[in-house]
Amino acid sequence: MNLWEILIISLLLISGISYAGLIIYFTLGWFSLHKIVIPDTVSTDISVVIPVRNEEEHIASLLHNLLSQHYPEDQYEIIIVNDHSIDGTVAKVEKLAGDKRIVLLELEDGVIGKKSAFMLGIKYAKGQLIVSTDADCHPGKYWLQTLASFYDNGRYKMVSAAVAINNPKGFAGHFQALEFLSLVGSGAGSIGAGFPIMCNGANLAFEKEAFNEVDAYRGNEHIPGGDDIFLLEKFSRHFKARSVCFAKDRRAIVYTKASESMKGFFRQRIRWVAKSPGYRDPAMISTAIVVLLFNLCLLISLAGSVFSNNLLFAFLAALLLKYIIDFPLLWNISSFVRQRKLMRWYFPFQLIYFFFISASGIWGNLSSYSWKGRKR
Repeated sequence: MNLWEILIISLLLISGISYAGLIIYFTLGWFSLHKIVIPDTVSTDISVVIPVRNEEEHIASLLHNLLSQHYPEDQYEIIIVNDHSIDGTVAKVEKLAGDKRIVLLELEDGVIGKKSAFMLGIKYAKGQLIVSTDADCHPGKYWLQTLASFYDNGRYKMVSAAVAINNPKGFAGHFQALEFLSLVGSGAGSIGAGFPIMCNGANLAFEKEAFNEVDAYRGNEHIPGGDDIFLLEKFSRHFKARSVCFAKDRRAIVYTKASESMKGFFRQRIRWVAKSPGYRDPAMISTAIVVLLFNLCLLISLAGSVFSNNLLFAFLAALLLKYIIDFPLLWNISSFVRQRKLMRWYFPFQLIYFFFISASGIWGNLSSYSWKGRKR
């Protein structure tokens, strides 16, 4: 065995053991999460804040879902903040604006971006609990009641909940759905384990007073996106990790649609990765490094296996480890969101997943991207 084989195998071994320990910790964290009894009545006042830009295709459906919530009408409001849409989004909102629960705000000229929209919406919010989601999401009728119940149950500062792909179709849809669940499971497990590293702004609730106390997005205003992860980082650091909970209840799940193609999905992940240089929390940084390094080592060992049987054996052993380690968490999270059928794709998808993670991890840190007509 020559020097470069020893180096690659050593890196693969170290990163593989680290990755296995990380996923086992997340899996144990998932099982440590507790369900609660959802009461018939909840006293918390809620403001649902939704920044929108060019969402005419989705906004009406979301508003109908929100107006149909099983929650007292005088205890929640829906604040739509328009980020200079150039389609029919505003017109769609105005058609329903006769309902007193809907508030439409506009960002001023020269002020752009999701963080700015959130800041404006939260400034005008009357509720003590801010709930965020995306325009293309579909919450169930007990969504607000469930989030408020978890908030009241422990007086948490932040409540994270699951987001799942609705009715995935074809190769791209199923790949996205399963990959999405891996992120949901990891985020939930990390919260259960006591060191939150991940949440999704499409299904997140947090205390307005706490939001103002941590200075919101100060320090990362220049980074596109990350409104959810950076906020989680601040809450975890300022109020300690146990101030964050995960709503392990199916009524708290929101569903969204898959990107239409793998290309679109890859671009989405590039946008998500692009915010990682702004991380300051050691747990977030170390997790990102371990996951990327292990997947890169898998890719490198596979490429080297063309020339070395030793690297081929190392690659197959590491891939088998990944199959075994990832399975319990994905099996349980897929059951939780009632998408167990996705596990049919588990074994073939693992054969390409490390390509995807390696490419998006590298590309997201080195390249720029455009989003809804804006260059980043």
